[in-house]
Amino acid sequence: MKTSEAAQALGVSENTLRKYSQAVEKATSPAYFPRVKNARRYRPEDLDKLKQMQDLVKEGQKVDQAARKLFASEKEEAPVKTAREDQLEAALAAKDQEIAELKEQLSRLTAAKAEKAAEKQIDSLELADDVLDLPDFDDGFLEDKPVTPEQKRAQVVADMAKSDEEVHRELLSRVQENAAKGAPTYRTLADMQLAPKKTPWWKKIFK
Repeated sequence: MKTSEAAQALGVSENTLRKYSQAVEKATSPAYFPRVKNARRYRPEDLDKLKQMQDLVKEGQKVDQAARKLFASEKEEAPVKTAREDQLEAALAAKDQEIAELKEQLSRLTAAKAEKAAEKQIDSLELADDVLDLPDFDDGFLEDKPVTPEQKRAQVVADMAKSDEEVHRELLSRVQENAAKGAPTYRTLADMQLAPKKTPWWKKIFK
């Protein structure tokens, strides 16, 4: 039942009903009356007690006093915790804190491990580049434009996104290209022999 309907049923104004309701909520709990869109709703049993409360006020009692007299037994009491429950809650809180700290340490260790692995891979790739005399990964750089260490590191980091198989194939291809370009041309002893002179055809006839 809405406030206007309950006030009409009790024969009081809406402001008076709100005053009674506030006293009841003060004596019990703010959630004593159900609400719809933050507006109180009244049940038939609520109207019966509010009618008794109205009669007590007419007899000379104050609104808060009448509310406490009628609704004190319905006040929600907070449950009393035992010492054991307090100990368990404290232990749980300590465990939660310990778990949070362990998670933070694990996160830092994982980040440090990933960073170390990345640096190790970069160093190994740079070492392979120096030993095999590989060209820079980024073919956009011209040979007459030297690559700075920062640019080389950026190129290596970009290539780290490739799979191991792709990197292996690319390195193998680079090595083969360099080997083909730098391979010296050797002549065998047979290649250096003078070709035999051909006998003229007329000498074969008049031999």
